[in-house]
Amino acid sequence: MTEPLPLIRSRTRSRERLGPSPADSLIPPPAAPASDTPRRVIRLLLLRTLVVSAVLGLSLWILTTADQVPMSAVWLQSGIIAATYATSIVFGVMLRRGFPPRQVARPMHAADLAVTSLLIYATGGAESPYIFLYALSIVGAGALSYRGGAVVVTLASISLLVAVSLLAWTQAIALPALSQVRPWEQSGVDLVRTLGINLAALIGVGALSFIFGDQLQRGVETLATTRKAAADLLTLHEDIVRSLSSGLITIAPDGIILTANVAAADILGQPAALAGQPVDQLMPGLSALIATGHGELRRADLQLASDLTVGGTVSPLRDVKNQVIGRVVNFQDLTELRRLEAQSRRSERLAMVGQLAAGIAHEIRNPLASISGSIELLRQGPSASDDDRTLMAIVHREVQRLNVLIGDLLGYANPRPPQPVDFDLGVMVEETLQVARREQAFASVEMALSVDRPLPLHADPAKLRQVLWNLLRNAADAATMGGRHVRVEARRDIDATTLVVSDDGPGIPADQLTRIFDPFFTTKSKGTGLGLATCHAIVAEHGGHIDAVSEPGRGTHMTVSLPRPR
Repeated sequence: MTEPLPLIRSRTRSRERLGPSPADSLIPPPAAPASDTPRRVIRLLLLRTLVVSAVLGLSLWILTTADQVPMSAVWLQSGIIAATYATSIVFGVMLRRGFPPRQVARPMHAADLAVTSLLIYATGGAESPYIFLYALSIVGAGALSYRGGAVVVTLASISLLVAVSLLAWTQAIALPALSQVRPWEQSGVDLVRTLGINLAALIGVGALSFIFGDQLQRGVETLATTRKAAADLLTLHEDIVRSLSSGLITIAPDGIILTANVAAADILGQPAALAGQPVDQLMPGLSALIATGHGELRRADLQLASDLTVGGTVSPLRDVKNQVIGRVVNFQDLTELRRLEAQSRRSERLAMVGQLAAGIAHEIRNPLASISGSIELLRQGPSASDDDRTLMAIVHREVQRLNVLIGDLLGYANPRPPQPVDFDLGVMVEETLQVARREQAFASVEMALSVDRPLPLHADPAKLRQVLWNLLRNAADAATMGGRHVRVEARRDIDATTLVVSDDGPGIPADQLTRIFDPFFTTKSKGTGLGLATCHAIVAEHGGHIDAVSEPGRGTHMTVSLPRPR
């Protein structure tokens, strides 16, 4: 059987109260012995010891209380009892030392037949009252060795009975008599009649033992086949559950986890031993959702952490009597899927806003040009006073500001097509930081750089420079309100080239973090709200993605991931 499925079993008190359930099929049961032959051999050893102790012990007591009994007869019967005990001890020790049960059963059958034959010879041969011991040996052989054992021991018992009866009738061997029966005084006809009756009885017992052994052997074969089928089914079940990419846990009615597969532990970021823990501790809010769904939950998302979203279903766990004994929870990690969905929705919003902005910008630019030209003419007129010229200068400045905003809108809504080339991103980042360090806007912050070299990339360097410049400007503005440090890191990851711009500013509140890439959303007094939206559009245009991680009071990390060239 394959190694146990990575499902962890909990022997909690609540589980013990539930009894067997379908959940037990997820857990490998204790391995059943391949055969119960050792147990049957031990039982037969105990049985033969009890029979000899009872029958021969009573016979020995009768001998010792009778008058004029030779001591040789007492010693002979005592020796038979002692030999039986000794062989039982020897066979028991052989079993304890690991001898195969069948190898122990064969000499045990032979010893029983030998002791029985000796006893029958000494107690009258064909007229001995102990011939039934042959029948016990035949039944024991059928129980241990099935059909073959029953046939062999039956034939051996018949042969030994005939031989012993003839030896006793002819007095071929002189042994002390253990009874008052004198077989040599029996006529030949009486011997044949008595021997025939006993042989018929043994043949009948042998036939019944053969039938019993046949049924027992078939039962053992059927049991072995059933065990193999159950083992194969369990192995298949284990393989299926082990191969699941989704988490699968079972919980008791009190919320304690009964079993969990490895995928569940991996998704939750926990050690393998999930069993025995409260489910609310690992999946907060699940119990409340189960309660609202009357024990069932078709589909729901749980936000377990800032970076972990799982979607799961809950169904009742029923036993063979269709009684609900717990819950089955099946869940998947949807973090990446939800991130991609949010990115897709953001891109759709940006596209719609871009189309709207482009139309509005074209409509506004022409009137602005007329206003700007008219104001210039008025300013140059001889009849304009100084106050008029001051007001006209303000109007002209605001018109220019609107013109810049419209230019940004047009650049965002109708960007020029990318012109990708092969270049080193590390070189571009270093050059951009050299320029930034000479700018007055970055004079109050300290900028650190960490670059892996080389960083080959196939992209539009001008557009990526615009992305980096916008990120640097935002980071510098935030750093001036915090520790005044900005760090830029460009590194090579497994399947992407990553650019990270970090600051130690005040951070971004959680309610604003999801909106920072939306057009016209800004927290700056003079910002247009198009910088990060443009960055997002450029990165998406290059097949990458940009993410923001921020915590109030601990700064912000903007991460740009771009696909590496093949």
